[in-house]
Amino acid sequence: MENSDSFRRARIHTVNHRHSRQARPGADRRSRQRPALCRPDALPTNVADLQQMVMALQHENARLKRLLFGRRSERIPPDDPAQGLLFGRIDPAGPPEEPPPAERSPEDEEPARRRRNARHRGRRPLPAHLMRCVHDIHPPAEERICPSCGNAKTIFAADVTEELEMIPAKFFVNRYVRHKYACRCCSGSVSQGPLPPRPLERGIPGPGVLADVVAGKYAEHLPLYRLQERYRRAGIDLSLSTFCDWVDHVAGLTAPIVRAMRTMVLASRKVHTDDTPITVLDPGRWPVHSRRGYMWVYVSEWLDVVFDFTNSHSRDGPAAFLKEYRGYLQADAFSGYDGIYAGREIYEVACWAHARRKFYDTLVHYPAEAKRVVAMIAGLYAVESRAQALGVPGERLLAWRRRFSRTRLARLRGYLDELSPQVLPKSPLGRAISYTLKNWKALNRYTEAAFLSIDNNLSERQIKQMVIGRKNWMFAGSENGARNAAILFSLVVSCKLCGVDPFAYFRDILTRLPHHPADRIHELVPRHWQTHLAGRTSPPPPAAA
Repeated sequence: MENSDSFRRARIHTVNHRHSRQARPGADRRSRQRPALCRPDALPTNVADLQQMVMALQHENARLKRLLFGRRSERIPPDDPAQGLLFGRIDPAGPPEEPPPAERSPEDEEPARRRRNARHRGRRPLPAHLMRCVHDIHPPAEERICPSCGNAKTIFAADVTEELEMIPAKFFVNRYVRHKYACRCCSGSVSQGPLPPRPLERGIPGPGVLADVVAGKYAEHLPLYRLQERYRRAGIDLSLSTFCDWVDHVAGLTAPIVRAMRTMVLASRKVHTDDTPITVLDPGRWPVHSRRGYMWVYVSEWLDVVFDFTNSHSRDGPAAFLKEYRGYLQADAFSGYDGIYAGREIYEVACWAHARRKFYDTLVHYPAEAKRVVAMIAGLYAVESRAQALGVPGERLLAWRRRFSRTRLARLRGYLDELSPQVLPKSPLGRAISYTLKNWKALNRYTEAAFLSIDNNLSERQIKQMVIGRKNWMFAGSENGARNAAILFSLVVSCKLCGVDPFAYFRDILTRLPHHPADRIHELVPRHWQTHLAGRTSPPPPAAA
């Protein structure tokens, strides 16, 4: 999964463009023609249809402008009149409702923020575990003599200033000298100590180097050619294919761990899932030497993250992965999941963040209606935020949701039913209402169990790790490279989610894997490694000769 340099990318783009021009003679001439939709005879004559078309185009234009030039956050500005609805009684005409203790006005939040800033004590001290190099600084010799009496001055206090400094990473060579023993009398019975288990037999990298390459690419999102340049600065010249072979070998070694994590995901009571496209190079395709694949992420309730690569966006990928799963599946409203829910003990849990986003995108054209719906959805999130702040346990969280969330959900459903006949079905607001009502049962399902979440943001945050890396290395070099990326991203993202350093994790498991029992492979899953094996470090490297 690698782009070697900008020259190679430019060459691929040029070749693909030339082939596409050759395959489509007259493409430039046709591209100058007006699209069929722009011809007057192709437009509807009904005024209502024209108005709906204009509104849809304006909505799409505003959404694209916000994606290109606006902020990505979907937070309503504090000075917005609808902001006050987020924490108060939503419907003034409706019956009074007892709000959760969580709901405070923005005026209550501002003094707390000022008090928190007033308690700021300055920058935090540097970590105590870092090595300290002490530099004693004394005044010049002539200033250490008292000018009044001529006696020598003595030290009575000192000011300490700490500065953070670093030494560049250094490479070293493990030299294993295997001494041979033989009988002096008969010159036979030769004995020699065996080599310790190594992650790559007959190879030069040790576990630390392999861990550095994997963590650099999949945790720090560095393409391999940048890692190659970093190694060159240290005087180590390695080919790009060598780095690719190392990544492929580590993926093969760690694949059993990911298979164990997949078993744990399927044993979870709930699974969060999402997907994102990825470009895969395919020299056999013509004229474009690439195709689109998809990465699917699955997150268990114990925060085990498993990525899975498929060649298409059909339901076959998740259907095969979840073939033996029984439980709650939280995802977006992708139609490919419908066949998975039908006839199986898999219950759909929808995402309120997706529903809210559809109304947020209509704020420009329907400010009053959209703001009111967004405010009602914010009330649902206020219940969850307050419960988390108070540390409401699982057995009480379900009662908490039934008491506060279901009331808000009923009022939101009533308003949507009232609003639905007043808007055009194919308008942006009509589509948002239709989406919410169509998935209403799945959107309410999080109130049926305490371990369920109100949205699917957990899986979206994990798949974002792969998206950030994709922006750097741009494409997978082959289908095998994409599958290797799925394996290594599963481990790296699980490490980050569990608070484990990916480099320390890979360095340790690559030392253990050659001799670790296969029936105890579950011990090397990141969350189990953190609990049971993180303290039992591998033996230190031998001292230099």
